[in-house]
Amino acid sequence: MPIEWIGFFVAMAVIVIGANYHLILALFSGSILLGFFTLAPAEILTQFYETLTTPNTIFLIFALGMIPMIGGILQVSGKLEDIVNNLRIGKRPFLGATPAFIGLLPIPGGALFSAPLVDKAGEGLAAHLKAAINVWFRHVIYFIYPISYALIVAADAADLSIFSIVVFQFPFFLFSIFLGYIFLLRKAEGEMSYDSEMDIGSLVPPMSVLVVAPVIWAGMHYGVGIHEDFENMFVLIAVSISFILAIIITMDSKKNILPEAAKEMKPWNFMVLIFALYFFINVFEESGMGGEIGGLAVPGGVLLVVFGFLLGFGTGRIMLPASIIAPIYFGMARVDGLPTLATLAAFQAMYIAIFTGYIITPVHPCISISLEYFDGKMSKFLKIMIPMLAISVGVAAGTYLLSRLIW
Repeated sequence: MPIEWIGFFVAMAVIVIGANYHLILALFSGSILLGFFTLAPAEILTQFYETLTTPNTIFLIFALGMIPMIGGILQVSGKLEDIVNNLRIGKRPFLGATPAFIGLLPIPGGALFSAPLVDKAGEGLAAHLKAAINVWFRHVIYFIYPISYALIVAADAADLSIFSIVVFQFPFFLFSIFLGYIFLLRKAEGEMSYDSEMDIGSLVPPMSVLVVAPVIWAGMHYGVGIHEDFENMFVLIAVSISFILAIIITMDSKKNILPEAAKEMKPWNFMVLIFALYFFINVFEESGMGGEIGGLAVPGGVLLVVFGFLLGFGTGRIMLPASIIAPIYFGMARVDGLPTLATLAAFQAMYIAIFTGYIITPVHPCISISLEYFDGKMSKFLKIMIPMLAISVGVAAGTYLLSRLIW
């Protein structure tokens, strides 16, 4: 086995195992190990410096420092409890719908917006289970959401219609909700208790704080547009507006909210975490491992599923793996003459395999920040997620193989 591959597997093992003890340290260690096997020492330092000085990363680091403060302000002031007490849709629907609703506008780090709500409504649930609920229901919408980055880029790389993909994957989307209920929500027993009548006036202001940042970010991103090197500036602007709004609606509180929120949320942990994540991503991209994985001469099913998973897990992304695998598979003669349904089945197998790696890797910010927020253990998180994901990949791969047998 080439030394680069040894470095890749050792680095991922260090990150996954080390995440149970100290996630940030594990990410830094994995990054340095991967760099040690694939880059010159000076290049590792270069990637560290570039991570520290890249505007996009800096914008996101400061934004991710503010997001937990927003949750902390709402929690300390009692406004978070106002949302839970007045959004009367039942405990299990609340736990599933809240991350999904905020995930409709997938602002980077947005899992931190839904985490306080899941934490409050899921009192009594284990930390790793709350993290799994927050992660799963925030992301399953990506199977059919036509304006998500992941689906747009993957469809373009495969040269397929987004509308066709959405229609084809809709049954699987419903199946993923069913899996989430069976493995996650079903364990949330009991009902939410209320001491008073529903008060819309108490619900709207704190809900507005949570929703305004994703809405403003989406409006600026899709309506204004900006060079990709500075796109996270919109994230920082949107989060800053939400942060200011949170302060405004809690000004009547007699509590010393900001210091209490900072003590409760420890926002600096999330800022360092994002830096560590991007340091790893930069080292991975510079290492050339993406090209090594995508360039292997392997059967189509193995390329779509096995290497889709490896790239999703290694990069913590959907777009990058899809951009590597889709041109290799869909740009070759192996799909020539196949009916559209067979081609869509191949796309679904690839997309879900990438998604599977993406949704359990510590390199994915939503997983890392959810585990950090709920103080959950990576091993317990994986234990509850892997059965769902194994079933998901099995169904997708089975659909792909069946399509090849029929056509």
